[in-house]
Amino acid sequence: MKPEQMAVSDSPDRRTYWIRDTTVKFVQVLKLNSFEILFFTIWLTINAGDGVWVYYYVKTTVDPNPRTVVNKTNGKFTAFEVMMYLFGFPWSIVNGWVIYWLTKVAASSEFATRPDGRYRRLAWWFIPILIFIVTPIAAVFVLLPAFGGWIVVPIVQNWAWNHRCDEYPMFAVLDSRRVQDPSYTPNVARFYQTETNKPLFSYYLNGGEEDSDNWRFTLREFHTDQSLIPITLYPTLQSVHYGFLNSTILGNCTVPVSSGSSDVTTTSCMTGTFDAGAWLSFNLTSAVPFNNTFPSTPVPSTTTLLRALDKEWIFGYNQIPSVILRTVNTLTNELTTRTVLKTSVEKRGDCTAMKVCLAGTPRLGSVVGAEVMGPLGLLLIRQADHARICTLPSNNY
Repeated sequence: MKPEQMAVSDSPDRRTYWIRDTTVKFVQVLKLNSFEILFFTIWLTINAGDGVWVYYYVKTTVDPNPRTVVNKTNGKFTAFEVMMYLFGFPWSIVNGWVIYWLTKVAASSEFATRPDGRYRRLAWWFIPILIFIVTPIAAVFVLLPAFGGWIVVPIVQNWAWNHRCDEYPMFAVLDSRRVQDPSYTPNVARFYQTETNKPLFSYYLNGGEEDSDNWRFTLREFHTDQSLIPITLYPTLQSVHYGFLNSTILGNCTVPVSSGSSDVTTTSCMTGTFDAGAWLSFNLTSAVPFNNTFPSTPVPSTTTLLRALDKEWIFGYNQIPSVILRTVNTLTNELTTRTVLKTSVEKRGDCTAMKVCLAGTPRLGSVVGAEVMGPLGLLLIRQADHARICTLPSNNY
């Protein structure tokens, strides 16, 4: 056999021996460090589970609708939150200890050190890794279990405030009176066109202070020239009355008496009932006209049933009202997939303000019709209660 042939034939044998030796050494290392590997795997698995825990807490806090098993009821969500923090604080301490131990082991290994006389010193390249890679990862593992909810919720909440209603034609900001505000400060709902993010008009609550059984949700002012408001977004249902004694709801519409006239006429255009219990619902019959409809032109009447997608739209006075309101099929009494309105989030740092996404029904003009205006006033009444409680001096909100 020629020498060249021997060199070629020996090469695969050397590779085979190297692979075999490396595999044997790797298996030996696994056996010698089996406990550490098992511990590290369990540690990572628990952290992954805790990450899911924090994720669902943030999601449920900022976007509670539709409800999940976590917040099906107020009690379940409270238990979920308490257990998350009870586990999170000690687990953050465990994570800190584990990361310290791992860093110490890595810093004393042959991989991260170089000989220096009788001793070994840390390699120069390990210090940037420690500062720019290990430290941020350590911060995540140490901070998130204990403080993840407090850190992440405001960030996501701010995003939701700016973008949650992007797919809806309109949204309303419910701005309620603080307990420190003068009594003449109104509870206001400001309506915006989503496309332009421009305020169009506002409504306010009138009543309730002296007679809590009767409230009115009434047009307050226009913020945009009325001639520039699209006809389908112009509010002609300008006054809604809530009678809590009998759970009745009435509405009056205002339209010009004739084309180009500054004179207006007001007529009854909505009647119905509501149930403000655990399952928020409405039964509304309305004939709400457009602003270019005159008294001599008849408006067809429609009846709409609305019901909350989930139970418990009020989660205690320390929470804003939270609901997805959908239409009900009158034949089957089942909810449809049509969302009329959906509460969004509380404004970050201001518990008196919340946003509601408005969709209405397929009927033109319904986004400012009875289907939206009727429920929205009730939401503002509830938000006013929440604002009064959350701004008490003793409430560390």
